[in-house]
Amino acid sequence: MIDKNIAILGGTGSFGQHLGEMLEEGNEIAISGKTVEEAEEVAEEHGWKHGTNKQVVKGADIVIVAVPISETVETIFKVGPEISDDTLFCDITSVKKKPVEAMKKYSDEVLGMHPMYAPSNSVEGQKVVLCLEKGQKWTEMEEFWKEQGAEIHITDPESHDEAMSLVQGLMHFSELVVAETIRKSDIGGEEMSNYSSPVYQLITDLTARMLNQKPGLYGSIQAENPENEEIRKEFVDSAEEIQEVIGDEKKFAEKFEELGEEFDLDGAQERTDSVIEFLTDMEEE
Repeated sequence: MIDKNIAILGGTGSFGQHLGEMLEEGNEIAISGKTVEEAEEVAEEHGWKHGTNKQVVKGADIVIVAVPISETVETIFKVGPEISDDTLFCDITSVKKKPVEAMKKYSDEVLGMHPMYAPSNSVEGQKVVLCLEKGQKWTEMEEFWKEQGAEIHITDPESHDEAMSLVQGLMHFSELVVAETIRKSDIGGEEMSNYSSPVYQLITDLTARMLNQKPGLYGSIQAENPENEEIRKEFVDSAEEIQEVIGDEKKFAEKFEELGEEFDLDGAQERTDSVIEFLTDMEEE
């Protein structure tokens, strides 16, 4: 991709800046932010253009909505009338159905994107989900992600949101429940680490990693995907079902075997062994 005018709405945020830095070679980047002043400051650091949402999308070849999840659809409705029907209209939120439906009202070239990594990580080998909703220009962004070394997965918005209710909704919710349980216990997290093996330390570190992020992001992940409400109910129901078999050796063993059928057990053992060995080596250094 080259010689494109690319507008990034929310380009002052961490992922917005991350995208701008990756896309700036050979292209003209224009960003917006929460305020024009904030956008100006970030733009000057990078040599980009800046303006309000409506200003930066005018004449853009590609518009990428990189605002918080809760603001995405509203932002699309506000800038949609300002773009041409052949502008490649994209978003990067972790919820796809509502943003994609909104973008389709304004452009014949629509692509829902979900980069499944943090901007602090390398793109190499990371999954990026693409929902190819309308038009053919999406191939430009597909090519861009492939050049960065990303692993592309193509799906539809409905399937994406259903899968994310497990990958994000369930997993983050369970981490929140674990964190709340630890908070309520007599043994705090710091003391607990004295008794933790590397694998349990890894589990708690992953929970702590989530809690080190912005609460608005994880609150929006729970609230904005309509599939998550049912998943949270199933989580509570499943906890009660597991509770009922505790103490019954036969039933517990049957449930244990049943649950294992859903996972790549050998692969998981191999992958986690490698991580544990790495963590152990770090502690010894």
